[in-house]
Amino acid sequence: MSEVILKAEGLVEVYGAGTPFEKTAVNNVSFELYENEFVGVIGHTGSGKSTLIQMLNGLIKPTEGTIYFRGEDVWAKKYDRRMLRSNVGLVFQYPEYQLFEETVEKDIAFGPRNMGLNEEEVALRVEQAMHFTGLSDKLRESSPFELSGGQKRRVAIAGILAMRPRVLILDEPTAGLDPKGCSEILANVREYQREERATVVLVSHSMEDVAANASRVLVLEKGNLKMLASTQEVFARGEELMKMGLNIPQITRIFLQLRARGHENLPSVLSPEEAIRCLDAVTGGGRK
Repeated sequence: MSEVILKAEGLVEVYGAGTPFEKTAVNNVSFELYENEFVGVIGHTGSGKSTLIQMLNGLIKPTEGTIYFRGEDVWAKKYDRRMLRSNVGLVFQYPEYQLFEETVEKDIAFGPRNMGLNEEEVALRVEQAMHFTGLSDKLRESSPFELSGGQKRRVAIAGILAMRPRVLILDEPTAGLDPKGCSEILANVREYQREERATVVLVSHSMEDVAANASRVLVLEKGNLKMLASTQEVFARGEELMKMGLNIPQITRIFLQLRARGHENLPSVLSPEEAIRCLDAVTGGGRK
């Protein structure tokens, strides 16, 4: 078993406490994240996903509960939360709106420079981050504001990767992108995870993206942790997810319908490729 890198213990976040607008956004949530794993986070709008991930890198202090990074309480006195945010990188939804420098290179270099690294190391990290996000070297001196939507998204993600976070948290990183852009960005993220042995947390409304990339899935509903299990186990509970107002991968839904019609021997599947293998096994390869 890999080492625990991030641990959430009894997290509670209450907005507007003591007012008529009081709302519990996160309610007694506990879990562990391990080194070099890919975790999906799903939940209906308003389920607490964004609040939770901002607590994980110290942007929001929980009303109650504790967050540990490598065994240390991140809200303990004298804890270096600037170091935490370098190690637990958070890419917000539509991160391209956070671009502000004159050139792509300067924007990507901003984080490493703030870490106090020398210029040689900063240049190396910019080069590596551009590689991980599929950015052409010829874009270095371009204004980020002149790029396409997909390129801006890559620059924003590269700015986080340049800090080499041990945990990379992405909030809807493919929102608004075409299918090709979506698959390319997620492939870039997987490459970073493989090469750096980093932990990735993917918040997404795309169940196909979660099913294709995550090994475990965390499900939130109205601030409560409802499920945390392997991707296969979570999506096998498709009917429960749909009752929460969540989608499931289309191919998973089809197999659930087939099981409901009497094909109980069919397992839960997550992808078309897995479905083909399953049908081949059931029919002895006799598909027409």
